[in-house]
Amino acid sequence: MNVKDKITVITGAASGIGRATVIELARHGSTLAMIDIKEDDLIQTLNDVRKYAPQSTIEVCDISDEMLIKKLVTQIQEKYGRIDILVNNAAIMITKLFSNLTDEEYNRHMSVNYYGAVYLTKAVIPIMETQGRGVIINVASVGGKLVVPGTTAYGASKAALYAFSEALYYEVKDKGIHVGVIVPGGVKTGIFNPENSKLGGYYQSQCTTKPSRIASQIRKAIEKERWETVAPPSARLLLLAHGLVSGMFKASLLKRLRPYIE
Repeated sequence: MNVKDKITVITGAASGIGRATVIELARHGSTLAMIDIKEDDLIQTLNDVRKYAPQSTIEVCDISDEMLIKKLVTQIQEKYGRIDILVNNAAIMITKLFSNLTDEEYNRHMSVNYYGAVYLTKAVIPIMETQGRGVIINVASVGGKLVVPGTTAYGASKAALYAFSEALYYEVKDKGIHVGVIVPGGVKTGIFNPENSKLGGYYQSQCTTKPSRIASQIRKAIEKERWETVAPPSARLLLLAHGLVSGMFKASLLKRLRPYIE
């Protein structure tokens, strides 16, 4: 689907991959309805996006609240008359060993990273079905396939999102709706908080890919209607090694990370 003159709803738009993506899509002619919980950053993003897409809007919303999402999607559809593209990008990550995670922290990962995407998708699909056309892109993670210590909650939420997306792909394809997943790895977004654990600091130091590179891949995934996009190339190599020599890979990874496991 060509993004030009399309209405795109995207979550987590205030920073990181989300911010880079809305700017990328706006530059290519899409009008954005941007959702995030961080109001100040979202306003700044809107100012940058409106240079290219003046009709774009923002909504401050906690996507883990299903009732709020239903109302919000209705408002967006009424304002623009349609919703062509949905990008479920919002996510949180608290890097802690499982024994140190609170129930609230674990549940928050699932509420934002998984259920938030489910609620948005559930609200948008009837609109796309009526239109006979639509694209849904879910931003999963290499961390949902190659899961490392300190990410039990994050990895589980992203693995769930990937599985949800694959099942949904088959269910709505014949209705004119394409579902795809982006599997980014090593992106410099600030999602890791070194204050939570030594692992967080180490992982942050390893993330060097610019969000703009992932944003470009998201646009291409929409336009070409790809099922899966893994980026950058180094992430594809990691997943390949993880799959082909799993035992050796795990032993090597554990040796490298053992000093950071508290």
